[in-house]
Amino acid sequence: MNRKIGLWIILSLLLVGLLGISIAEAQTTLSITYGEPWKELIGPAIKDFETETGVKVDVTMVPYGIDMGEKLSLDLAAGVATDIIMVDSFMIPAWAEAGYLYGLDDYLAVWPDWDQYFPGMQEIVSFEGVHYAIMISTGARMLWYSKPVFEKAGIPMPWEPKNWIDVLSTALTIKEKAPEVDAPLFIPLGTKWGEGTTMQGFYPLLLGADTHEGDRNKLRDWEAGKWIGSSPAIEKALGFYRDVFITYELSPIGPHYAPDVWGEWRRMMRESEIGIGLGGQWEWAEFWPAPPPPVDERRALVDWAPMPGSGKPDAPKITTLGGGWAIGINAAARDPDLSWKFMEILHSKVRTAEWNAAQGKVAVRKDAVEVPAYAEDEYGMEVTALMGKYSVTDRDTYPGYTIVSFLVQEATADVAVEGLSVATAMERFKEKLIEEFGADMVKTIP
Repeated sequence: MNRKIGLWIILSLLLVGLLGISIAEAQTTLSITYGEPWKELIGPAIKDFETETGVKVDVTMVPYGIDMGEKLSLDLAAGVATDIIMVDSFMIPAWAEAGYLYGLDDYLAVWPDWDQYFPGMQEIVSFEGVHYAIMISTGARMLWYSKPVFEKAGIPMPWEPKNWIDVLSTALTIKEKAPEVDAPLFIPLGTKWGEGTTMQGFYPLLLGADTHEGDRNKLRDWEAGKWIGSSPAIEKALGFYRDVFITYELSPIGPHYAPDVWGEWRRMMRESEIGIGLGGQWEWAEFWPAPPPPVDERRALVDWAPMPGSGKPDAPKITTLGGGWAIGINAAARDPDLSWKFMEILHSKVRTAEWNAAQGKVAVRKDAVEVPAYAEDEYGMEVTALMGKYSVTDRDTYPGYTIVSFLVQEATADVAVEGLSVATAMERFKEKLIEEFGADMVKTIP
């Protein structure tokens, strides 16, 4: 009997010891998942965090070519996601509603850096009044134009279109005077681009089509809590697509169904096969095979102009659209305070500004311009000034948005590829919304 008691004591002590090790590990480790494109930002922050806290960081780095959003969605649903996670900003509402993200407002309230974030970059990470992440970088949407093409067509530069008529008339001038240019005006369309069609093509048009008041130029009426299936703004945006591809034949359809639509658009732009193209600010670095050529060479080939509104008197004069990836804390994080400590170290003014400058991205903090590396980036400063002057708008990121976005992509193809009338395409869009969400959750704006 004494021997059995002794064995039980020994086993109990071993079990306690093993549990003690497990508890100690839980208290002295932090786990994080991030994508390889961000390794130059997050890797050094991990080292600084480990040095400052003595806590080891377990890293899961998602390599290029893997859909990080899909992986993290599966990890979160399975309850195996890391303490710190990256989140594409448009996914924040869905993940927050599902209970996957930890609310950060208590931390942000006492973090002095939070006031330095552009209001739009604070709003983009919120859902129903709670902030769930911190943006790393963002992007503006603009009109890129080819300087060699403009020179051939005799178009004065810098180009400063005031409305959609200016954009279309310039493209028509290119078509007439530089007929060898394949696409006088290029705009993403269809489902092959995915969110690129919605965010780089449709939304810059929608946001400038009508007045901001009452969400008339949005896809969701936020006050009513309904998706917008039909409106003058949607009609105008789809009408612009039809003008480009059908009425004036300013762009071929083929590039929008290429195996790599992004690569094809960039190739066409740098080889002066496009006159004007709607795209994101990051193309300043992405147009070229890595490493990009010197700034002077790029400046000789491409320039950009802000995307104007439709020209309607009460419509916005300029539209800017934000987006990008953010860092959040898993709602099931083992130690939220420890996770927040990493967030503070990662999101420092100098670290994020220098990384954004090196990557050719737009900083989300107003004080980034005080960091020499960022201030020396002439292009980055130009886009930052655009963000500071005009309110950056986000997509209508509410649970269900990904479905709405896909239907938008189909609608652009309906008018540009299938040749449907704008009225028919918009009615089809509305009917599909009703099928997905119910008639009581979809409205028409007269």
